[in-house]
Amino acid sequence: MNFQKTKSFRRNMTSGAMMLWPLAMLLAALAQPKIGESPTDVYSAAVSHSNRLSLSLLIGIPGIVFWLIAVSGIAKRIQERGSVLAIVGGILATLGALGHMVNASLFLVLLGIPSSGHEDVLVPTIDRIANHVFPVATPMLMLGAIGVFLLGLSLYRGGFTSKATPILLGLSIVAEFIPFPGITGDVVTWALVGIGLALSIRGVRGNTEVGQALG
Repeated sequence: MNFQKTKSFRRNMTSGAMMLWPLAMLLAALAQPKIGESPTDVYSAAVSHSNRLSLSLLIGIPGIVFWLIAVSGIAKRIQERGSVLAIVGGILATLGALGHMVNASLFLVLLGIPSSGHEDVLVPTIDRIANHVFPVATPMLMLGAIGVFLLGLSLYRGGFTSKATPILLGLSIVAEFIPFPGITGDVVTWALVGIGLALSIRGVRGNTEVGQALG
C-alpha cells in the first residue's frame, strides 16, 4: 500500500512539474528585458532593468528545478519499459537544465552591477565573463533540446502519449533556429514544449493506453 502511494505521489509530482517547467520558463522569458549582444547593451540592460532581471530569475530558477524533477520522473517512468532513449534523453535534458543554470549565473552577476559609475571597467569585465559563460551554456542548451525531444519520442514509443508530443518537441528545436523578433522565439519554443508535455501528462500519471487511443 505504501509503495502504491509512493508511486502515485511520484507520478503526480512528475506531472505537476511537467506543467510548471515550461510555464515558468515562458514567464521568465516574458519578464526578461531585452539584453542585446554587445557588452555595452548588456550593461545598459542590467542597470536600467534590474527589477525585470530579478523577476526573470525568481521565476526561471524554480523553472529549472521543475525541469529537473520532470525529466527525472519521465525518464524513470519510461525506463520501467526498458527504453534506452529514456536514459539518453534524460541525461541530455538534464544538461539543458544545467545550461540554463549557467546562463542564470551570468544574470546573477549582472544584478550585482552598481547602477552608476565604473562603466569603463564593468563593460570589459562583462565581456570577459560572457565569453566564458556562453561557449559553455550554448552547446548544453542545444543538447538539452535534443534530450527533451528524445524523451518525447520515448513517451510516444512507450504508449504514454500521441505522436503529437515528439512532433511538437521537435518543432521547438526548429524554432530555435528561426530568427523571430525579440522574445517571440522563446515564447514559441516554450509554448511548443508546454503543449507537447501537456499531452503526455495523462499517460505519465498512469494511463498507458493514451498513445494508442490518440494515435
